[in-house]
Amino acid sequence: MIRIAFIAVWVALATGAVAAMFHVTFEVEQLESRLHDLNRAIVREQETTHVLQAEWGYLNRPQRLESLSRDLLPSLAPVETGQFVTFARLPKRDANPSPPADTPLASPARFVPNARLDREGRLQ
Repeated sequence: MIRIAFIAVWVALATGAVAAMFHVTFEVEQLESRLHDLNRAIVREQETTHVLQAEWGYLNRPQRLESLSRDLLPSLAPVETGQFVTFARLPKRDANPSPPADTPLASPARFVPNARLDREGRLQ
């Protein structure tokens, strides 16, 4: 009787090992398939990047840009050295600049629809 129980335990262990091995093999195959798909996607993206870099190089040829600037921006002149200055040579700004004279003093948030205005446009 013990011998039959011993054999049954070994058969159960062997069956469990086969099932575990089948499960692991199936998981490995799925992961390999996913890896293969990811590698294909990476190659596709690299090819797309190479195409975009080639297009960028073609579109940024100096001769093409020069002809486009001549045709589309006829009044554009080359930059002169006098146009470059250091920060020390820039004029200082006021800490609290006053608004320009043509700027209205009332903001849309202060608008009152039924308010009475005098001749100068002020609220009464």
